[in-house]
Amino acid sequence: MTATTRERPARLLADSRSAEPRARLAQAVSRAEFLLRLSRSVSAVQNPDRGLEALVELLLDEVVDVAQVVVRSGPHHLVSSGTHVDEPTTVRRPLADPLPRDAAATMETGLATEVVLPRHGSARREALRSVVVDPDLAARLELSEVELLVVLPLTARGRTLGSLVVGRDRGGDFSGSHAFLGDLTDRIGVGLDATLLVAESRYVADVLRRSLAPGRVPEVPGLQIATHVRVAHESQAVGGDFFDVLSDPAHPDDLMLLCGDVTGKGVEAAVHAKRIRNAVRTSSLVHREPGAVLALTNRVLVLEADQDDEFSERLATAVCGRLTRDGDRLEVTLAGAGHPDALIVRADGSVEAQEGQGVALGLLDGADFPETTACLDPGDTLVLYTDGVTEARGVHDLFGQERLEATLAAVAGMPAAAVAEAVAVAVSDHLGERAHDDIALVVLHREVGAGA
Repeated sequence: MTATTRERPARLLADSRSAEPRARLAQAVSRAEFLLRLSRSVSAVQNPDRGLEALVELLLDEVVDVAQVVVRSGPHHLVSSGTHVDEPTTVRRPLADPLPRDAAATMETGLATEVVLPRHGSARREALRSVVVDPDLAARLELSEVELLVVLPLTARGRTLGSLVVGRDRGGDFSGSHAFLGDLTDRIGVGLDATLLVAESRYVADVLRRSLAPGRVPEVPGLQIATHVRVAHESQAVGGDFFDVLSDPAHPDDLMLLCGDVTGKGVEAAVHAKRIRNAVRTSSLVHREPGAVLALTNRVLVLEADQDDEFSERLATAVCGRLTRDGDRLEVTLAGAGHPDALIVRADGSVEAQEGQGVALGLLDGADFPETTACLDPGDTLVLYTDGVTEARGVHDLFGQERLEATLAAVAGMPAAAVAEAVAVAVSDHLGERAHDDIALVVLHREVGAGA
């Protein structure tokens, strides 16, 4: 960095209390301009790691010779630090890893502190270690001419979210700059708080999305299982249509399938869908018959609706299936709760609707859910789907049951993944660019040949 560039910190931090009014005014203007650039720089970056690096770079370019920023971000401390002669580095440290003594004290108390650095020896080394997080930076500063480090709290919304450490070369101090440093940390605190809030929201959304996602689809010899989900609000990545495939390692020939739909869209609908999936999973530990599983699930949802007005306002439908194998015979038992009938696509291209419906879930205590049973022969395919498929609206009409069955007949005997893709593509083509509801598909195909 050139000497001309390093003149700017001297101007911004100079003690101008005894200077001529014109000089004081010029410094005030320079400080105001810098604070404006600082605010814009911090608020322009939504990634906390990059935001901290950009902040430290700006401080080192225009204000100080040493800078370190530490903030809490989720389960970590973010630390960005450097000097005006090197590039800043940013690291994430678990909150459980202790910070240096003086840096931690400022974050705990919200009070600023000054650390005077002895000129050399172990005393200087220990003083640096009480403030500087990065051991490499501490080692470089041990050989520098920095004599004083100031540790300042970064606050926003009445709480301390981090700390700023600054220092100057060649005995430079911060006399007469306390008000400027206060304005500086205020701007940094507000800007970083907004950045961290965005990052925290993204983190929570990602955790929620992963928690709401169904488990891994099991592998079953002789069977292919494919799934497809398309949410209405793609920016939220979750919706109210759901599926699950439940296997019991102790009984590999006994498989449970679930496909359902909760009214509404987005996160709220996905949370309710998760509750229903959990209820079905628990019910399947007590009963294996689909009708009994839905009856127990319905009982749970009725009780929850009595205690949760928001939950009671959401309609939920589902179809539950059980596959059992007895020698070469593969039998599927299905029960529905106000949901579109499951379809069996025979190897010859014929399509059979598996009728048998009870009321939607959570509406009527003690409701029954009739079952229907069919055999899956080699080459046959079972398809569970939500009404987002048949009710997808095109230019002139809905996608409809007839188009769905024609699409399935055209891919009879094909692998499960190909069947799911064919339906997804056909629905997407019918929709064009129009808005759509949540969509979910579960496709199970019985292979032809050994093990099927």
